[in-house]
Amino acid sequence: MKLISVEKMKQLESAANGGGYGYEKMMLKAGTNLAQVVHKKYFASYSNVLGLVGGGNNGGDTLIALTELQKSGWTCSAFLIKEDLDLKPLVIKLQESGGKVVDLKVLDQEIEQADVILDGIFGTGFTPPVREPVSGLLKHIGALTEEKTVVAVDCPSGVDCTTGEVSPGTLKAKMTVSMEAIKEGMLKLPAFEYCGQLVTVELGIPKKFTKPFEDNLAVIDPEMVCDSLPVRPLDSHKGTFGHLIVCGGSVNYPGAPMMAARSAYHSGAGLVECAIPERIYEAVVAGNSQSIFTILEDEDGVISENAAATLASKLNDADCLLLGPGIGTEDTTFRFVQRLLFVANGKKQSSGVGFVPSAADKRVEAASKLPNLVIDADALRMLARVDGWEKKLTAAAVLTPHPGEMAALTGLPVVEIQKDRRNIASDYAKKWQQVVVLKGAFTVIASPDGRIALLPYANSALAKAGTGDVLAGVIAGLLTQGTKPFEAALAGVWLHAEAAVIWPEHRFNAYGLVADDIIDWIPYAFMDLPEK
Repeated sequence: MKLISVEKMKQLESAANGGGYGYEKMMLKAGTNLAQVVHKKYFASYSNVLGLVGGGNNGGDTLIALTELQKSGWTCSAFLIKEDLDLKPLVIKLQESGGKVVDLKVLDQEIEQADVILDGIFGTGFTPPVREPVSGLLKHIGALTEEKTVVAVDCPSGVDCTTGEVSPGTLKAKMTVSMEAIKEGMLKLPAFEYCGQLVTVELGIPKKFTKPFEDNLAVIDPEMVCDSLPVRPLDSHKGTFGHLIVCGGSVNYPGAPMMAARSAYHSGAGLVECAIPERIYEAVVAGNSQSIFTILEDEDGVISENAAATLASKLNDADCLLLGPGIGTEDTTFRFVQRLLFVANGKKQSSGVGFVPSAADKRVEAASKLPNLVIDADALRMLARVDGWEKKLTAAAVLTPHPGEMAALTGLPVVEIQKDRRNIASDYAKKWQQVVVLKGAFTVIASPDGRIALLPYANSALAKAGTGDVLAGVIAGLLTQGTKPFEAALAGVWLHAEAAVIWPEHRFNAYGLVADDIIDWIPYAFMDLPEK
C-alpha cells in the first residue's frame, strides 16, 4: 500500500482534475471500489448497511458505494449529516436504486437494524475539533454502534490525518478503506487505534499524474509479503531451503537462540544449526529437538573469543548467520564477535578497542567467508563499540535494533530517534549500506537504496521478552531461503506481527501472549496471505 501526506494527496487530485481526469471520475471510482471491498468482506454474513453521509467528496464516495451495494443485494439507507446540494444527484440515484434516506427521528432504529455502518462524515482534510451539533451526534452514534461493524470511508471521521490527533466521539472502525493511499497521520497514535484494518482502493488516476508523486515509501500489506516469499517447489529437499546458523546464548539467556531457531524453522528454513556455549547445551537442546548443534568454547557460561575459529570453520556451508540472540556483552564475547565479523571474509582488519591479532585470527581468516547476516540484540551493542564498523563489515546484513540499540549504534538519544523514526532509519541504512529494521510501534524497514516500508501494527502484546529473538529468527529463516535482505525483513516483520494479532483472536488476549505463542502461530500468519 502507498503512503502519502494529506497535502500531497490534494496536489495529486488537483493535478489529475486539471489534466482532464475530473473529481467526478475519481469519486465514482472511489465509491465503486469501496462497495466492492465491503461486499467481498461482509456480504456472506451481513445484508443491511447504513451510511453516515457528510458533505463533499467523502459524502459522495459513501452515496455511490451505497448505490452499488443496493444493486448487489444489500438493503441500504443513508443519513445525511448536512445538506449538500452538490450531492443531490447522488441521493436521487440511491433512491432510484431502491435505497432510502432517513432522518434523525428514525436514526436509532436504522442503526439497530444495520449490520455495517459506513462512516463518511469527514474526510482526510478535517482538522479537529468536531463542533456541535455534529460532536454530540457522533457521541450518540458511537454509543449505539459499539457492537456494529464500522467501515471508515477514507479515514475515521474526527481523525486528523496529518497529526494523528483524534476528536472526542470519533467512531472506532473495524476497517478503513483509504482512497489511493494511506494518509500519514493514520499511522500515528492515537489515530491508528481508530482505523482497524487498513485497505486502499485506487481512484483510477492515470499514471502520468501519479508518477511525479511516487516515492520509495510503502505500507506493508499481505500482497507485498506474498510477493517477497521464496518459491517452494514440490520436488525440493531441506537443502533447497538453506542452512542457517543461529549463534548466541549465554548462561543468563539460554532460551534466546532456541526461540530464534524454532522461528526460523516455522518460517521455512531447511536446516537450522545452533552455535551456543557448552554451558547451556543441555538447556537448549531440551526445547529444540529439530536443530543440530555446534558447541562453542565458553568462559563462565558465555561464548569465548577462542570460539571464533570453531564457528568460522562452519560458515562456508551456511547460507545465513543470525548473530546475537542472548549472546551477552562480556569482553571475551566482544572479542569473539570482532574476530568473527572483521577477520572473516579473507580480510584481516583491526577492528578497534581490545583487538589484538593472534594465531586464532589467522585460523578464522583462512576458514571462513561470511554469509548473509542478521545482527540482533547484544551483538548490535558490541558492533557499536567498533570504530568504523560499517566500513569493515563486508557482508550483507539485516540489522534489527530496538530504539535503545539504535541509540547505541548512532549515538543519538532515544527520544530523538523516536521523534523521527522513518528518516533516521533511512539515513543510517544509507550510511551503513545495510538494511535496518527499527523495531517498535510501526516498525520501519529501510534499505540502502532508499526504499522504506512501514509496518501498520502497534501491538502491546509484543512488548515481552523474547519477541525480538522470534522476529530475528523469522527474518533469518526467510533470508536463508534466498529472499533478498529488504524483502526478508519486510515479510518477517509482517508475519511476526500478524501472528501476535491472530493469537488473541483465537485464544485469549494480549496480556497472556508470550514469545513461544508467536512462534506457534507463525504458520497461521502464512495462511492469512493471498495465494501466489
